[in-house]
Amino acid sequence: MSKSLKIYIIFSIVLILFLLSLNLIGLNLKGEYTYQILVWTWIIFTFYIVIKFWKIIYIKIYGFLLFALVGLSILPMAIPFFSILSFLFNLNTIQTIKVNDEYKIVVTKKVMAMKRAYIYNNESKFLVLEKSNNIARPDYSDIVSETLNLNSDDPKLYELENTPIQQAKLISVNKDSIGIEYQILNKKKIIYHNLNETYGY
Repeated sequence: MSKSLKIYIIFSIVLILFLLSLNLIGLNLKGEYTYQILVWTWIIFTFYIVIKFWKIIYIKIYGFLLFALVGLSILPMAIPFFSILSFLFNLNTIQTIKVNDEYKIVVTKKVMAMKRAYIYNNESKFLVLEKSNNIARPDYSDIVSETLNLNSDDPKLYELENTPIQQAKLISVNKDSIGIEYQILNKKKIIYHNLNETYGY
């Protein structure tokens, strides 16, 4: 077995075990694009290995298996396929706002889901690791409507619901809620979000 093939196998096994271990103990790698960089490195390495060693029978089987899995992800309304693409190109994340060293807001629009503002409580554990807990995930349109003082059925809301947050300031936090002052289109409003609600995706 060639050296590059051995390195690829070891890298793949270590990467999978490392990411699974982080998931099991509830830790994340720091950095907005860290996971994308790791996965893209693996994908490029995989293409290199499959092309270089295509004549080997088990590499052909491996290549066809990967191709088949991608094909299968397209079958159920292509939701898994588009979810993979969204992850690889970071298409889900629309805006990331660092409120302070402990809290951040990530505005996302996932496949077949409403646009939401995920509020995270971050605890730095090691140099490159952190524990990130999603403590609230309100509808983004609710934040826009409350900040701009619009009714939920106001036609203007449809035009403005994609307006980005200019600034977010932590006002208070307790065991039941977190208060954040949002600024959108130069208008400010303090909104209190209930913590640990499980609605939405």
